[in-house]
Amino acid sequence: MTLSAFKLALLAASALALSQAAFAQVTPPAYGPYNADLPAGGDQLIKPIATPQAGPTLPADGAWTLSGWIKPSKVPKGQVLIAGIGEAAASGRYLALIDGAPALVSGGAVVHGGAILASGAWRHLAAVADAGRVVFFVDGVKSGEGVVTPLAAAPVIKLAPRGSGEAFGGKIAGLAFTARALSPSELLALARTPPDEALTAFEAGSPVWPVQTRQMLGQTAPQDAWTRPVSKAPISKPVTKPPYAGPVLVTAPATEGGLAAWTLASWTLAEAPKVAEKGAVLSRPGYDASTWYRATTPGTVLTTLVDRGVYPDPEYGLNNTAIPESLNKQDYWYRTEFDAPANLAAFPQLVFKGVNYAAEIWLNGERLGTIKGAFIRGRFDVAGKLKPGRNALAVRVSPPPHPGLAHEESLTAGVGENGGLQVLDGPTFVATEGWDWIPSVRDRNTGLWQDVVLRSSGVARLGDSQVVTTLPQAPGKPANSVAEVEITVPVENLGDKPVQAVVRAAFGAVVVEKTVILAPGQGKVVLTPAEFPQLSIANPKLWWPNGYGEQTLYDLHLTVSVDGRESDRKDSRIGLRQMTYELSLMDSHGELRRVEVDYAKARQLGQDITDGSHEGIRKVEGGWATSLTKEGETSPAVKDVPETGLAPHLVLKVNGVKIAARGGNWGMDDWRKRVSRERLEPYFRLHKEAHLNIIRNWVGQNTEDVFYDLADEYGLLVINDFWESTQDYNLEIQDVPLFLANAADVIDRYRNHPSIAMWVGRNEGVPQPILNEGLETLVHDLDGTRWYTGSSNRVNLQNSGPYNYREPETYFTEHAKGFSVEVGTPSFPTLEAFEAAVPAPDRWPISDVWAYHDWHPTGNGATTSFMQAMTSKLGAPTSLEDFERKAQLMNYETHRAIFEGMNQELWTKSSGRMLWMTQPAWPSTMWQILSHDYDTHGSFYGVKAASEPVHVQMSLADHRLAVVNNTTTPVTGAKLRARVLDLSGKVRVDQTDTVEAKADAVTLGRTLELGLSSGDAAVVRLDLTGADGAVLSRNLYWVGADAAGERKLSAMSAQPVSLAVKAAAASGEENVLAVDLANTGSGPALNAKLTLIDAKGNRVLPAYYADNYVSLLPGERRTVEIRYPGKVVAGAKVELRGWNVRPAVVAVR
Repeated sequence: MTLSAFKLALLAASALALSQAAFAQVTPPAYGPYNADLPAGGDQLIKPIATPQAGPTLPADGAWTLSGWIKPSKVPKGQVLIAGIGEAAASGRYLALIDGAPALVSGGAVVHGGAILASGAWRHLAAVADAGRVVFFVDGVKSGEGVVTPLAAAPVIKLAPRGSGEAFGGKIAGLAFTARALSPSELLALARTPPDEALTAFEAGSPVWPVQTRQMLGQTAPQDAWTRPVSKAPISKPVTKPPYAGPVLVTAPATEGGLAAWTLASWTLAEAPKVAEKGAVLSRPGYDASTWYRATTPGTVLTTLVDRGVYPDPEYGLNNTAIPESLNKQDYWYRTEFDAPANLAAFPQLVFKGVNYAAEIWLNGERLGTIKGAFIRGRFDVAGKLKPGRNALAVRVSPPPHPGLAHEESLTAGVGENGGLQVLDGPTFVATEGWDWIPSVRDRNTGLWQDVVLRSSGVARLGDSQVVTTLPQAPGKPANSVAEVEITVPVENLGDKPVQAVVRAAFGAVVVEKTVILAPGQGKVVLTPAEFPQLSIANPKLWWPNGYGEQTLYDLHLTVSVDGRESDRKDSRIGLRQMTYELSLMDSHGELRRVEVDYAKARQLGQDITDGSHEGIRKVEGGWATSLTKEGETSPAVKDVPETGLAPHLVLKVNGVKIAARGGNWGMDDWRKRVSRERLEPYFRLHKEAHLNIIRNWVGQNTEDVFYDLADEYGLLVINDFWESTQDYNLEIQDVPLFLANAADVIDRYRNHPSIAMWVGRNEGVPQPILNEGLETLVHDLDGTRWYTGSSNRVNLQNSGPYNYREPETYFTEHAKGFSVEVGTPSFPTLEAFEAAVPAPDRWPISDVWAYHDWHPTGNGATTSFMQAMTSKLGAPTSLEDFERKAQLMNYETHRAIFEGMNQELWTKSSGRMLWMTQPAWPSTMWQILSHDYDTHGSFYGVKAASEPVHVQMSLADHRLAVVNNTTTPVTGAKLRARVLDLSGKVRVDQTDTVEAKADAVTLGRTLELGLSSGDAAVVRLDLTGADGAVLSRNLYWVGADAAGERKLSAMSAQPVSLAVKAAAASGEENVLAVDLANTGSGPALNAKLTLIDAKGNRVLPAYYADNYVSLLPGERRTVEIRYPGKVVAGAKVELRGWNVRPAVVAVR
């Protein structure tokens, strides 16, 4: 190229650039086109737009055109916004339908655009504005005009925007906003050809649930040495516990089944690398295992090694770091010998109730088979293999194959990830790799963690029965007057010929028998009310959740007899109750229907009525919702109910009664799976005494007999997860058939428990489609009476969190709306519980040992905001004792607020609220409301107060008073007295109102005027008394106008509180103390804490306090009852301390 040619080319390029720049400056912006499929029951689409203006809005002046094709799915009533620009109608410009007729809505102005549009047909709408005048066009033809006030609009386009009224449902195509007035000819051209739906890509306003797109592997390399936790105290020395010294065979309870059954109670244990022999040798009688450990069974490998003094107690200080991770990287042998019982029937069977993770079973030199998965029973028929006289059983147990790497929490390393590679191995204890509430469990809970049972039967053997209760409405009678019970009894003929058998079922006063012919193999016998009228029970005693009635349980006795002789028997406990579910479900017409779903009725009808697949889960306003199937849309098992503002959230109903679900999550009952009834029962009792009625079996980590037995007994509904965790964070399990096999056995095994409310496929997300659909099918086929949902949150449930400290008033206004399965805030334990877990040198200031025990300044539950709030409101802590005193004040306030916030909007915006967490898996400093050693701190009593059957409260957001009646009986003629006192005890306000509180409802009262100025604080006391003068509820708040006002709490003078303790008459196997408290000072005494101790100063645990952290006005007296089990504690005393309470200690008289 010559120089002159180059110059000419350069000039031409420059001219083109200038021309393009000039064109860009003068061409008005245009946004779109947008194509959308917008079911009325779905959600809006929001499209932020880039504007050439610097400001956050589009200018009011200038011409513009808003146009597009619409195809309404129905003719709506009232005003429905279709699509437009800006924030809704107040300041935006929106195409709309008003009683089905097109219009433009802008600000308060409406420009009507003609006649009503038919549904199901494409129509082109356009609004053209110029100089404040709007002309409306339908199908390119002018149909109306009017004047609107020019308004600046936010730079956002919304399609089918949501508001308080009905939403647009249908399709939109070619929607565009242009910053100029299109001419009539241009509009006519746009309206000439309707969209071709087959060739148009519509964005969904109600998309289906997505599959996983990302994942986290956990700790992928050993953490840097300098980030590991450090203690100022030495590792503790191991302490040996005496091993079990009883017989090998112990008679098993009748719930294990069989004409006779025994638990194999005595085992030895050895690390497999140290054992040269194979299973064929180890399972021979007489093998010398004298050098093996005496095993603790049921229990994990680590439990045995700690009990035998190999390793120190991993719960204290940093002792866990002295236990090697190699424990999860080797196999183990368990071994026992026993003499065959003389009364063994012809068909013996070995049942392994729980082995983690995989096992190879050998008996008398013969390999019986394998087990895989922590939650499936291993069942082995041993007829002909079990010998008269001496027998030997050897079990090789393998840990999960992907145990991952431990992350050791410290202030430097932080909280780490939640889980890692081990999630691949579900079904197992996925949390044992380490979570933000437990450190890594070194053996990953490998071992015989549940019992091994030898049972025997005749030729006919019973399986896992299913008992289904329905409560039909009897004509002219009250609800729940009749219970119809159907019993399905699996029976297996173990012989090779058909046999005649009699199946008998008995519970309460009901006895039914049925004669059947059993072909060889599996079979089942169904006992129905149609065939046996005695299964239609008049005036039944039903099972109810805690606070709603009795937890009536019946002993169901099943037998099968052949030739007049019992062949097998099995006992279980059942409760008569029916679960139904209020849900908002999407139908095939795109409508979100508020319905009550009765799965038990659907089961009777043989119908599959809901679709929880990825395609069936649809995005809706406020979250996601499951869909109805086609047959579900017209099923008698689906009943339309009024919408009260809860959509799309769940309401649980038991026996037709709505349950205000208050409870919490159990990550693990115990991090090392020490799950005897004796160990777990106090936790369940404490949950009941806190007035809770629901718990969650998080990721299925608590799946064992005693968990469900105790939930039944204490009236705690169970949200039951399976074993996969967080979508788009954790890995997905790799062996789907294994997972489903474990799930099927769990459903069969536990479906009769009345406490189980629903089944959940995954923590915080939906399992991968193949697994999700498999689980939904299993629940339908093997249960059929409960709701299955893929996710523990978001699908007809609230999203999770928050988990860190939030201002108490925000629980009334912002957080955990609808049905919230996880909401948490820091919850520091009592001083005594903390000192029992942390060595003295590490207790203050905050150290790595705090972090190891879950006090994390980072992560989901970051304590930073808690510490900042403490410093701002109460002053920076100066010692452990000062910190704990301030923490308990905050604990009580925040946890009470969480449930009072739910109370204030019960059945309008809230139906359930569950803490993350209520149950401590180990000595943790975070979240839970009680301690691993059964101690109870301020959080427990804040929850207990807010959740009591009849409760008086004040909203911390606006000081509105309310009475919450959680019972089924109205409260009439009650008096609500509200007093406001200054911190010295002077009464500022004293008001009394009469209250009529409806059953199962919240009754709002007056807004209390506190009269606080900046820097001021007060105490608010509420007393609710019945018509007879009896106290129904009392409540006390400390309220600061601001942080400066709250800091005045720290200046409150210490009040003398007299204390007298008297031993009352024993109640059953419990000792009862009556503690009389009296505030003899002149000012309020806040958070008076009682602690029962023995003669050595050690806490008496468990102990059950009727109340604690008690606040007393001047001159007020209160009696608190304390109960504790076992023998009378000699030299017992009660200690007293509090926020501004003079410490005292008094001996029990």
